[in-house]
Amino acid sequence: MTKENKGVSIIVSTNKEGFLENILSNFENLNWDTKELIIILNNDSLKLEDWVNRAEQTEYVTVYQLPEQLSLGACLNFGIDQAKYEYIAKFDDDDYYGPSYLTEAIRAFERTNADIVGKRTAFIYNLKSKQLRLHFPDNEERWVERIRGGTIIAKKEVFSKVRFANISLREDIDFFNRSMQQGFKIYSTSRYNYTYIRRGDGTHTWEPKPKKLIRTSKGIRFTDDYKQYVNKYFDTE
Repeated sequence: MTKENKGVSIIVSTNKEGFLENILSNFENLNWDTKELIIILNNDSLKLEDWVNRAEQTEYVTVYQLPEQLSLGACLNFGIDQAKYEYIAKFDDDDYYGPSYLTEAIRAFERTNADIVGKRTAFIYNLKSKQLRLHFPDNEERWVERIRGGTIIAKKEVFSKVRFANISLREDIDFFNRSMQQGFKIYSTSRYNYTYIRRGDGTHTWEPKPKKLIRTSKGIRFTDDYKQYVNKYFDTE
């Protein structure tokens, strides 16, 4: 398998100012040639022209703006309709995706014949405390019922039968449940090449209570450079 013969369409829906550079950086750093990025602005106050002008500096990026009253699920479905490649990935706007993120995922598709691939076990990094933790340990390289919403990669054929519900919370959980009802299989890859970033400012959609987070994760270390512990490089050949 070479990286040229599998295409991935990446969809990012955002309603927040200030994350364009992170979105583009994640996309640019992926060591995968056949890819496209579809950005959907879901906030009327975001200036489409500014985003388009910046995105034009990176190849294979398109930006759309939808009315902010539309749900996240509706925005993602719109992005799916624009996607041209056989794999469709959902990225979050504020997380970190390492260079080998897609390489690892496509290898998992080829190795397991899964329909949906992502991460159940994942690193979490707190920008304020500088602590790196591992969430839901012991869920690597195995079949699961759900993965993290920001790590969904699915074969395009999945979306011909299952779309995201017209909601903005827990749309990923609903998607997993209905996908499994359709007989689609979900596979969790390794802990590597992705990090859920916590800013500690209360603006996250998912805000677990501190005690629950501690109970469902384990501390790795305090560090200023979490990426050196997160990234594991995979050859694209």
